[in-house]
Amino acid sequence: MDGRLHRKYFAVDGSAGVPSGISWNLGGASTLEPGTDRRRHREKQAAWYARLSAWLQRRSGVQIFFGSLLFLLLAWLPVYLAYYPGICAYDAPVQTGQIMEHYYFDHHPIVHTLFLQGMLWLGSHIFGSVNAGMAFYTAVQMLLLSGSMAYGMLVLHHRKTAAGWQLAIQLLGMFFPFHWYMSVSMTKDTVFSVFLLLQLVSLADLLWEDRNAWRPGIRDLLFALGTVGMILFRNNGKYAMIVLLAFTFLTFCFGKKARKLWGRLLVVCGAAFCVGLFVLSAVFSVTHAEQGDRREMLSMPIQQLSRCMIYHGGVSVLAEDDNTMDAADKALINDFILDEAYRDYDPGIADPVKRHTNTYVARYRSGEFIRVYLHLLTQYPGDMINAALATNAGFLSPFDTTHADVNRVEGRAGLSYVQTRWEEDTLNDRGIYKDSKWPWLFEQLESWAENNSYLRTPVLKYLFVPGSYLWLYLALAAVLVIVDRKRFCLPLAIVAGYYGTMLFGPTVQMRYVYPVMLALPYVLALVTGRRKNG
Repeated sequence: MDGRLHRKYFAVDGSAGVPSGISWNLGGASTLEPGTDRRRHREKQAAWYARLSAWLQRRSGVQIFFGSLLFLLLAWLPVYLAYYPGICAYDAPVQTGQIMEHYYFDHHPIVHTLFLQGMLWLGSHIFGSVNAGMAFYTAVQMLLLSGSMAYGMLVLHHRKTAAGWQLAIQLLGMFFPFHWYMSVSMTKDTVFSVFLLLQLVSLADLLWEDRNAWRPGIRDLLFALGTVGMILFRNNGKYAMIVLLAFTFLTFCFGKKARKLWGRLLVVCGAAFCVGLFVLSAVFSVTHAEQGDRREMLSMPIQQLSRCMIYHGGVSVLAEDDNTMDAADKALINDFILDEAYRDYDPGIADPVKRHTNTYVARYRSGEFIRVYLHLLTQYPGDMINAALATNAGFLSPFDTTHADVNRVEGRAGLSYVQTRWEEDTLNDRGIYKDSKWPWLFEQLESWAENNSYLRTPVLKYLFVPGSYLWLYLALAAVLVIVDRKRFCLPLAIVAGYYGTMLFGPTVQMRYVYPVMLALPYVLALVTGRRKNG
């Protein structure tokens, strides 16, 4: 809201935060002439809002941070008890296997695997069981996530964001179901989300400041911490940072105002990026970890080549197969995709084919691979584009529902959009087992997740579906350009870089889009707010 409009409608008359034009006597009766019930209702709302605003303004930063932290943890505590020691879905079997065998590879971030290992060790040596260690990991993860959200609330308070915004964002943090599930899910994506939120909030806060100086301050250091953590806890982090570095460099070179601020941000970005890569390299060296297979990065070409093969390769999977593909192109695809796995092509997810690929072809026969890929792109552009759109439909369209069931396997529960399935036999052998402290709530939460119940809530379902968030961020960027707040597009460069990595990924999953879901309310409130008074 424009500052003049804000002062016009929210100027105070005698009592802090009471809207201009409305006054109240000591007895609490309105001095306005009697009106309709609707007017009285509006007056009560205005008075309540005024009291809330005044109360928040009187709170210190410490009170805001720890109050927000406490309420978030209290709201999530029942979910923790229901899913005790946590939701060990996603990559839990692979990462715990690396820990037990002391053999590390970076298909999953090594720092996250080591973090999990430390928690399990503490559980074994201090609490007496590996399961207690998993519960301790979950508790620490909840503390990290709630801490990053409480920091966001602190910055909103510091920037004197409207009381209604602050209350809405706090309540969303407490009661948005995806926060419940992700806070107790043992996955790198939750910890990555913590550092992404820290980075984005710190950067947005920095862009409000008037201090046009070279020397970094505390917010620069928090931004750098978020950057390093983002790089360490997800491979996508460093690619997102490359986009931010490029935008910051261009802003520094061609921006006409606040050159010292842009220069300082560029230095901080570059330094944090280098520190993150250095720490990652040091961890590799100390743990003797191996480079994981790069097939994850080839998910989109795998989908595109598979689609071309079943529509044009003469493999008799589809009646529409016209067998027009060149023999040389077929030969390379058969070398790249083993055992004719393209027959298992699923438009929504690359995994059925991806696990049968020979990445040696893409790595050591790269020239031939690129030639075939470009030839097929020119020969069958529709199939190549459709393969990309089908895989990313959930990211691109708010009306898509295929994302909800893309991971389902017949006869297995817990593989809906919110995944809660354990590999129980594997994890039980490693001392990790389900031990719910609130079985009734566990059953309710499992039912909500398994049935994709969020799709049954009219209008509100668009807060849950992944396709809404891309368009919300694009709309935010457009508004910032239109109202000439282009400097605040800089945090969105990180989001754009992260989206780029998702669009080349294997499928749509809630945990992939969760970081940008988490960050949007805080970023929106900060970049559209007004400058702090005083």
